[in-house]
Amino acid sequence: MIRRLHIRNYVLIESLDLAFDDGLTIITGETGAGKSILLGALGLILGDRAEGGVQADPDEKTVIEGTFHIGNYALEAFFEENDLDYHPELLIRRELSAQGRSRAFINDSPAGLSVLKDLGRQLIDVHQQFDQLDVLEEAFQIRMLDALAGQWDTATAYTRTYREWRQLSARIDALEQEQQRRLQELDFLAFQIGEMEAAGLRPGEENELVTEEKQLRHAEEIRRTLGEASSYLTGDEASALTQLQAIARSLQPLASFHPDLPDLLSRIEGLVIELQDWADTAGSLAEATESDPARLDEVARRVDLINRLLHKHKATDTASLLRLLDGWKAGKEDLEAQNASLTDLAVKRDQLAHECRSLARKLHEGRAAAATPFAREVEKTLAGLGMERIRLRLPVEVREDLTPSGIDAIRLEMAQMEGSRFTPVKQAASGGELSRLTLVIKSLVAAAIPLPTLVFDEIDAGVSGAVSMKVGEILTRMSRAHQLIVITHSPQIAARAATHYHVSKSPAHGAVRTQVQSLTGEGRVTALATMLSTDPPGDAAIANARELLAAAEG
Repeated sequence: MIRRLHIRNYVLIESLDLAFDDGLTIITGETGAGKSILLGALGLILGDRAEGGVQADPDEKTVIEGTFHIGNYALEAFFEENDLDYHPELLIRRELSAQGRSRAFINDSPAGLSVLKDLGRQLIDVHQQFDQLDVLEEAFQIRMLDALAGQWDTATAYTRTYREWRQLSARIDALEQEQQRRLQELDFLAFQIGEMEAAGLRPGEENELVTEEKQLRHAEEIRRTLGEASSYLTGDEASALTQLQAIARSLQPLASFHPDLPDLLSRIEGLVIELQDWADTAGSLAEATESDPARLDEVARRVDLINRLLHKHKATDTASLLRLLDGWKAGKEDLEAQNASLTDLAVKRDQLAHECRSLARKLHEGRAAAATPFAREVEKTLAGLGMERIRLRLPVEVREDLTPSGIDAIRLEMAQMEGSRFTPVKQAASGGELSRLTLVIKSLVAAAIPLPTLVFDEIDAGVSGAVSMKVGEILTRMSRAHQLIVITHSPQIAARAATHYHVSKSPAHGAVRTQVQSLTGEGRVTALATMLSTDPPGDAAIANARELLAAAEG
């Protein structure tokens, strides 16, 4: 609830501090005295857009601050969602510069108007004449019937399930839009993987194949050359190896005759051994090397396949190709998992939709059961406010589609008398009737719905003194459970005040300024008497005012 309103340099107000207690606060004053200025200032800290040129002093900024106690409002989640510091004592400040700039602060943290407006709706409920559409809105009526039917828990469960269903449906829609692309990607990956797996690559295979291909392509040349070389070395008595062996034998008897001969003998004997080994190896290679056109063709095709894959995928070797294959397989598994997940999500979505419909049907039954008794109770209370011929009904019809509040379509309808045609209230009711209807509906549901501070502006418009007494009684009952701020011209209502403020205009510093005075004791008597008659009031009016105060206190 609001505890304090500070206004500085706003329209006709230089500086003003208003304190608000529990219960019923009444604000009175002549037309044009500035009561609407107070509402305008209150609206600014509740998120209304600011107009230019509102500074009483055009060279100074306008500052409006409101202090609220919100410990019982369960607003912690709102503050967390909007990254704001939460304290049970809330301070909202709005600043309007002379240049037209506007800034808003929630607990000294900058805040946008949309956040401020969302918060404001949860703090103060303002009702002005001809502005009673909230009770005519379906959202309020559904909330009202749920409260009267005692099904807050069911409504909360439905809201939570519906939100989860809508979020999941949106996620599935987005995934399904991408599904075609994913399917195409899956087909492409499956082709790439199939092609690569069919190749049966091994790391380093390309080097082995190149070596083998060269050997096969030059097999005859290798066989002939090695064979001829081996034959040249060992083929007959004139061969190189036979001649070297003869030289070695001739040097053996002479080795002791010269110091260098043993070394020469050793070296030529080593050559004999080396050449013999070389000739044996060359002969073996020549015998082992065979021409194989079929294998050569197979290897050539394999090399061509690998080169084509390397070029296609811009890879450097078979190891790189195999790493690509592993990546494709992982990607394919991910895409297949996404498709499987989509199927699972669709099952979950259908389960949530079923749960929503089950909860919605339960809500419908409770709302339908509460609608008619509530309409009768409203009619009964309206009869005491001069609207005894009015008939109301609140049909609860079933929609086909799920909505944020269920499957119900609700429309408050009015007939001007028994037997006349029912039409929507917003078309059938006058401004005064709407004001009284709003008051009655809010008074009947106030105990069931955790309403914030309620502000009523000229709720008494167009009603007689006797009806005003009934309005005052209703307001008094409401104020026992809620903080009420009421702007009124009715002395019968003003007499009910727990706190009474009087708004007036007077000259100050060369200009007309709005003043607000807290009335107590004889000040209240005089103010009520003036409202009953003239200024200054006569003795009869003063006596009447005292009677009103006595009746209100009794």
